[in-house]
Amino acid sequence: MEYADQMTVQSSSPRPKKTLIFHIGDHKTGSTSIQLAFAQRQIRLDGASVFYPAKLALNVLGDHCAAYAKAASSKAKQAAIRPFQRLAARISKSDGDFALVSAEAFEGVPASLFHEIVQSVFSDCADEIRIIAYVRPHAARIVSSYVERVKSGAPKTSAQTLEEFSNSKRLNGEFIYWPRFHAWRNAFGENFLLRPMIREKLINKSVLDDFIHHAFGGIDYELAGDSPANVALCLEDLMRLKILHENLRRLRGGISLRRTVGWEFARISGMLPPPNVQTKLRLHKLLAEEIRTTYMQDAKDMDRDFFDGRALLEEELNRAVEQAIDTPQSTEPGDYFSESELRSLAILSSMIASMMEADAVNWPSFLHSKRERDVEIARRAIEKRQSAE
Repeated sequence: MEYADQMTVQSSSPRPKKTLIFHIGDHKTGSTSIQLAFAQRQIRLDGASVFYPAKLALNVLGDHCAAYAKAASSKAKQAAIRPFQRLAARISKSDGDFALVSAEAFEGVPASLFHEIVQSVFSDCADEIRIIAYVRPHAARIVSSYVERVKSGAPKTSAQTLEEFSNSKRLNGEFIYWPRFHAWRNAFGENFLLRPMIREKLINKSVLDDFIHHAFGGIDYELAGDSPANVALCLEDLMRLKILHENLRRLRGGISLRRTVGWEFARISGMLPPPNVQTKLRLHKLLAEEIRTTYMQDAKDMDRDFFDGRALLEEELNRAVEQAIDTPQSTEPGDYFSESELRSLAILSSMIASMMEADAVNWPSFLHSKRERDVEIARRAIEKRQSAE
């Protein structure tokens, strides 16, 4: 198989060698844990440094890629490319041995478009460019994406059962992986690395450890503090949030508001002691078998071309069937709470929605800024501990 030219730049500059790493997702593969660790400066590489230009992540670059693709004139393309040029300038001026750009929003960007942007903007700011991605097995990705989209208040998904969501993805091919990842490898050659998001196959069974090892070429490292976790909501909490989103749907903030509210809800939920009843959303047997039938060929193609012929994704499809439950789970709040609890949730959700009608507050911006502020507080605490050592 022939690949595109290696993303290695010959530079006449006397500056030290620099490697630029793009972490492109996928969604639901531990990207948040990786981003939090680097944003909080938890990682120390042995004899090397990393420039991480984001307060948390750079998912806005996905929108900039879309704007660049839609630009119909040279003037519009110049305007769309400016955010990338500003980022490239920051990377060029940094003194890190590595620069890391992490955005799971790149999952939706065509590889050829991304390659065009990288070649035209970033080739002069680094001596080597690497692309690394993680892929979650099909069945697990369907379940986790359903939970994530309900958490974010996506209207269509919130109205669907897990089976209906899975059927819609089967029809639109969103979780057929091979064509997309083949395009990335074709664009970037051996500089593109795909890793399986299967806990038992990760270094130390940790996506963060695995990422550091593979992204930075096996350099020794230390982690300051515990690895951040992004724990999925249990069904009970997801149903509580679903009631809140039903009340928020009338507000002007749209999906942006509901997404940031969902993040904040999940953050608060994760800080509380676990409840006595905590139900995990699972596939039922018939649905798991349908998923296996739908995605088996794609799994085999992926295993053959990306995982040295090891039956990793194929085995995960079989395991999903083995671990499936007999009957479907409800995704209706009324099946999880008493009438009294439903009334309390309805009152509180309506009150929160009424408060968020205030025009003086941009709630998506406020909640996102709060999230970044929490990361900054954690970063300063880590730096303080490190300086005291």
